[in-house]
Amino acid sequence: MKADLRLETSRWQAEVSLHGGQLLRACCAGSPHPVIWLGSRAQSGPGQAIRGGVPVCWPWFGASPVPGRPAQGFARLCQWEVERLEKDFVRMILTEDQVSPELCDFPFELRSEIRLGKMLELSLLMKNTGPESVDITLALHTYLAVGDCEKIRLSGLERVPLTVKGGPEQPGESEPLAIRGECCRLYCPQSGTIRISDPVWNRTIEVEKENSHSTLVWNPGAERASQIADLAPEEYRQFVCVEANRAGTDFVTLPPNETVAIRQRVGLEKIG
Repeated sequence: MKADLRLETSRWQAEVSLHGGQLLRACCAGSPHPVIWLGSRAQSGPGQAIRGGVPVCWPWFGASPVPGRPAQGFARLCQWEVERLEKDFVRMILTEDQVSPELCDFPFELRSEIRLGKMLELSLLMKNTGPESVDITLALHTYLAVGDCEKIRLSGLERVPLTVKGGPEQPGESEPLAIRGECCRLYCPQSGTIRISDPVWNRTIEVEKENSHSTLVWNPGAERASQIADLAPEEYRQFVCVEANRAGTDFVTLPPNETVAIRQRVGLEKIG
C-alpha cells in the first residue's frame, strides 16, 4: 500500500499513513529486513483498519463499551491531518470534528507522533478538551517484523502476572516467552524493556516505553490467521505484536484540560 509521508535519517527510513495517523513501515540501516511489518494485503479506506505498522487503538482497547461501535476504537479508522512535518519527525492530529458523532460523544485532541533518532520513537497524546472527566484505554498496536514467530523468544516479561484473552489473572512464568499457536496475553504491571531475540534474522529488537504499565503480546497463530481476510497464508509467522498499553486495570480517567501520553521506542541490535 502507498504511503502518504516518508521520513528518513542516516539510520532509519519510515513510511506513514494519514489514514489512522500511523506508521506503516520502518527499516533500520544495516539490516536487510524491516523492523516494523506491513502485510501484503494491507489496505486503507473508510471504516477500514490497516493490517500492520503501528495502528492507534483509542479511545478504547478491545471491545467497545458501547454496542455497535468498532473494536479497538475509531482512531485507526479515521483520516488524520498533519500538524508538523520535518525530515525525521511528524505530528498528526485528530479531533472530534473529524469523527462521526455516532462514534464519539466527547470533545478531544489526539496527536500521534513519530520521531527518528537512535531509536524509533512513537507517541500517542490525548487532551481532554471537554468539561467532564472521561475514562479511556489506549494502545500502540506495534507489529514487529521477525524471521519466524515460532522461533523467537521474548524476555522482560518473566514473573509478570498476565491474563490470556481476557481470562482470569495467572502468575507470571519464569522463562522467556515462546509463541506457540495463538497468543493474546496482557501483562500487568509491566513497564520495563522487552527484548525479542530472533535467531532466524540474527538480531534482537528492543522495545522500551513510558507511562504504560501494561503490555499486550499478540499473534493470531495459524488457525486464527486463516480466518483473517487481510492476512496472506503464512504471514502470521512474519510478525509479533508487542504493544504499549493503558488497558485492563491500567485505564485512564482524564480530567478536563488534562493530557495523557504513552510512548514506545523500538531499537535494533545485531546478535552476531
